[in-house]
Amino acid sequence: MSHDYVDVARYNQTLVLGSVLQSLSQPGAARAEHFLTAAVCYRVLGVCVLLQEANVEGFAAHLAKAGQARLSLLEHASRAQFPRAPEDILASDNVGFSDALAAGDLKLARAIALLSPQLHATGLEYEEDFLFSRFLHLWAGEPRNEKDVRLLMERWEQVVDTGADLRLDVCQSLYTRNAGRLADSIQALIEERKHELHAYRKQLDFDPEVAATTGKIYIDGLALLRLAEVEGMSSLPAYELLPTLARVPHGTPLPKEGSWRTA
Repeated sequence: MSHDYVDVARYNQTLVLGSVLQSLSQPGAARAEHFLTAAVCYRVLGVCVLLQEANVEGFAAHLAKAGQARLSLLEHASRAQFPRAPEDILASDNVGFSDALAAGDLKLARAIALLSPQLHATGLEYEEDFLFSRFLHLWAGEPRNEKDVRLLMERWEQVVDTGADLRLDVCQSLYTRNAGRLADSIQALIEERKHELHAYRKQLDFDPEVAATTGKIYIDGLALLRLAEVEGMSSLPAYELLPTLARVPHGTPLPKEGSWRTA
């Protein structure tokens, strides 16, 4: 994939982000979609910075800002400060939360988890997607509610039944703290992700900017690696879509609270 599409994505997302931040600066103009769009823009721009400049600190800063935008959305929604539809805030939407984990901002990730929906939105999200996100929220918690984690795992196994969900395999490996199984299950998840991206290229709605950016760096995968690191399993191998450069080191400087409102 040519980096030309990374250039295009960076240019376009910068314009979109500027427009959204301008809208948010107007009194009474805030809408859920503004926060959601800002989080996506920061994620994509972070990937662009990493791919084009190998700038790990810049990558982390953009991901943290994506998390800040998500947290701000949840805070505003909790105070009913703007009208929103049920689909505007779903637990299965990991944009912002996974970014905060990948950036190493555990405090931010935990704040997002606390305000995120705790119930499956029937008809709006697949239960497996909800359970994956909810597991991450619970596993990142401090203190961790082991009973809730166990009950969630039992429910997830019931939902999958005789089928397969590679995310469940990864989370079971974390749950049992089995480093060897975790390494293998993450590799399997990466292969599935690559297969999905290959299929995406054949779709009518294929977007080369997506393929060139978030199709190259798997943010949810980086979030899983961060949670493994917290459990002391930091010696996992390098993976395609999860390059060593994208694994933000502990202690990397992060932006101050509220920095997301300034691009």
